[in-house]
Amino acid sequence: MKITYVSCCERNCGIGRYIEELSKEEYLNNKDIVLYRKGNPTEPYIKTYPYRSFKNLRLYIAPFYLANAMSNKKSDIWHADYVDAGYALWLAMKKKQAIITTLHDAIPYIFIPPKKIDFSIYKNQLSISDKISKGLIVVSEKSKEDLIKYTKIKPEKIHVVYNGINHDFFYPDFEKKKNEIFTIRYSGGLGGRKNIELLLHTAKILEDKKIDFKMEISGMSVNSLGLPKIANDLKLKNVFFPGFIADENLRSFLAEADLFLFPSLYEGFGFPPLEAMACGTATISSNTGSLPEIIQDGGILAEPNPEIFAEEIIKLMENQNLREKLSKKGLEVAKTFTWEKAAKETKEIYNNILNS
Repeated sequence: MKITYVSCCERNCGIGRYIEELSKEEYLNNKDIVLYRKGNPTEPYIKTYPYRSFKNLRLYIAPFYLANAMSNKKSDIWHADYVDAGYALWLAMKKKQAIITTLHDAIPYIFIPPKKIDFSIYKNQLSISDKISKGLIVVSEKSKEDLIKYTKIKPEKIHVVYNGINHDFFYPDFEKKKNEIFTIRYSGGLGGRKNIELLLHTAKILEDKKIDFKMEISGMSVNSLGLPKIANDLKLKNVFFPGFIADENLRSFLAEADLFLFPSLYEGFGFPPLEAMACGTATISSNTGSLPEIIQDGGILAEPNPEIFAEEIIKLMENQNLREKLSKKGLEVAKTFTWEKAAKETKEIYNNILNS
């Protein structure tokens, strides 16, 4: 069975990571695969395609570059990692093919205003992806529930396959580092629904209570999002912005923290808290979207409110045994999410479609 994965993304984002890990796992068992994506190839089966565009035009342009790269190619299964790649398949295919599209979640319906051009593009690409695909994959039951709520997609067409965690990359230190100051960290996106301002207001509460801690919020574009200005306006002394954490430093950034916070208002899956849990770090997350489904009892789930987050932080700061218990439970939960499992379940969908 020849499988071709297609993507409009590079590897340094959640969707890019998804398709790279999935294809890598499949390659271990089936050498007849190809992954088309932007960026430099890191594996022998990855084919990149030329791509140039202004950032604000990428939603328009990327699928056309991808479609051109796939023109006249053949495969038993075509797997698009998102609706933009599904749209590219529609542009490229001249006859009926076995196509799978991963939708991930319904976030655009919840957070993008309906009148914005971005939403119109997404909705059109989603409609086309649904039309041409024999199966659709989402990464949580919550995502499936919301897509059924907001769209006319047939429920029986949607399959839930949880993402995995790369446990060769995310794992705990043999011995937990003892920080001189209690260290709280965040890693991930910084805009909109990620709700990073909650962390700053939580830090304000802790500082007002004269609690000794250090909070590090990593991610790109902190200045353009105005986060340092908000921290300055709140007169925060214990909050720092280390910038983007490169892959080679991410594991230690997570593993060496005393506590990881994840205040997101909504996630279709939520990689960062699960990665922190896999690194043995006690985690507090908001109780929204799919996060309760993914984190389960491996972390503390709290209403995304600064007062409530501060209360939970103080409880863990004052009780090392509780932190250690949470760390162990988090590891247990994180270990149930593997790319081997995700690839196996995805392959079953391929087989069912080809045999139907």
